[in-house]
Amino acid sequence: MIVCTATAAFAGGIYAKIEGPVAGGATYKVHMVSFDANEKLEPWATAEGVMDGKPNTVLLRVQPTSGPGVFEIARTWPQDCPWLIRLFVGHPGAPATFATLGADGRVLKNKLISQTTSRGSAACFT
Repeated sequence: MIVCTATAAFAGGIYAKIEGPVAGGATYKVHMVSFDANEKLEPWATAEGVMDGKPNTVLLRVQPTSGPGVFEIARTWPQDCPWLIRLFVGHPGAPATFATLGADGRVLKNKLISQTTSRGSAACFT
């Protein structure tokens, strides 16, 4: 939890981690922590990959669960190429987590980006 706390403090008090897949490979779990009780978590996500040599982006639905700060993402993108999930914790410019997926769809690594733009990032924390 020390790493999570330190990382969240640098990213404006928000931390998000993507795990999975779960539920037979069709769903990913998102765990979000905010150290500001007034922070409204409004996550949204995309899956990004290269198909037939062309970049492809799929908008994903991030659904809340009954647990506080726990969300689910259903896999709605093709499984025939490598992908990553880009999870934004709020409106554009908010921190984001990038989850690199393996060929089998498993999350290999999460990387927190503290400030984002439409074209890239300003600061990264792993």
